[in-house]
Amino acid sequence: MEEEKTFQHESVEDKDSIVKYLQTLSEGFRKRRLEFQSGQEQIVLEPTGLIQVEIKVKNRSRKSKISLKFTWKDQPARRKDRHLTIQSSHD
Repeated sequence: MEEEKTFQHESVEDKDSIVKYLQTLSEGFRKRRLEFQSGQEQIVLEPTGLIQVEIKVKNRSRKSKISLKFTWKDQPARRKDRHLTIQSSHD
């Protein structure tokens, strides 16, 4: 069983940086590969199949918040040598 990996990053960014992050996330989903790195921390995700999307938005006086959450189950790599063969005997 593989160990659990976590990654967390927090910073204050300008809106142009946020746009670049969102574009990179979009491209990563399109290519099915997302790489995150901050200092020595790194994690690579390969989203496949159906992805659950959760969006939460809060707006209070003087503070707004958007939370995006994407969840999926990793698909095991298919082995090319595993295939089904069915034969029938001729009488």
